[in-house]
Amino acid sequence: MTWDERVSAVARQGFTERQAGFLVTVMLHSGVCLARHYPAFARITQGQKVHDFFTRLVTSGYATKRRCGHNTARLYHVHHKPLYAAIGEPDNRHRRPLPLGRAVERLMLLDAVLSDRDVNWLATEREKVAHFTLARRVAPCDLPALVFSSGTSQTIRRFPDKLPIGVGDDDRTYVF
Repeated sequence: MTWDERVSAVARQGFTERQAGFLVTVMLHSGVCLARHYPAFARITQGQKVHDFFTRLVTSGYATKRRCGHNTARLYHVHHKPLYAAIGEPDNRHRRPLPLGRAVERLMLLDAVLSDRDVNWLATEREKVAHFTLARRVAPCDLPALVFSSGTSQTIRRFPDKLPIGVGDDDRTYVF
């Protein structure tokens, strides 16, 4: 599924294209965000639009809000299964509740993704495998993997660290 297809699918849930783009970014890279992330993504000032957007997310059940380490910031966890299904990730692990320490790691990751807009970020295992096997002709057995075995069945997870990989405009520059 392409970026535009994902944004369109979320927009059909009743969001503007800008809101949908932000939600897709959050769902793919972290599952959590702070209110300051939306104006950074949308290049708008913090104000009523931001407040209304997050109020709608919480009241409609798309996200939950909780206090962070101090009393002023609020952490928003986007967990609504139909939203994740719309972007082709119905069982994404970002939907699961997480401790504050893990949320902080994911927020830093989201900060990094939002800070570099000129990079095409590969977020999912499928995107990374497709890029490196098709565009770079790397054999699947040479990709980083974690193997789970149970009796006779075996599950292979490629790129198990779940960190995004950035691909530059020249298609030769990578950000890890």
